[in-house]
Amino acid sequence: MSTVTLNLEQSSPTAMKLDHDVQVIVDRPSEQGGGGSGLMGGQYMLVGIGGCFCSTLFAAAQARDIEITGLTVKVEASLSKDLPKRFDAVTLKVKHGYCSHPGEFAKLLKIAEQGCLSINTIKTGMDLSIV
Repeated sequence: MSTVTLNLEQSSPTAMKLDHDVQVIVDRPSEQGGGGSGLMGGQYMLVGIGGCFCSTLFAAAQARDIEITGLTVKVEASLSKDLPKRFDAVTLKVKHGYCSHPGEFAKLLKIAEQGCLSINTIKTGMDLSIV
């Protein structure tokens, strides 16, 4: 079994940063008692879903010699009304400016949805341990 590991370390009284070549800071807005120096964890989760979907979409297009430009993805999530606090639905609204094979675009979206690690994890669930 393969494992992906990321390390977070405290960077301020209210923020964590990713210990990686790329700087990622997780914080709350100042209105919520944070330092306002980064996105909240839930927002990063949505970025992860959208980003994973897009990279999978680009890989599927490249494997088929299909060019896509002007891609935009709006990630919308609704918060549950009951506890525990969580997202209860996520929608990806995908648009593109150009696709060299427009008749294949819908198929590429399905391939990306089925191949995206983040989407597959959410759809099937996972075990979570805090130790």
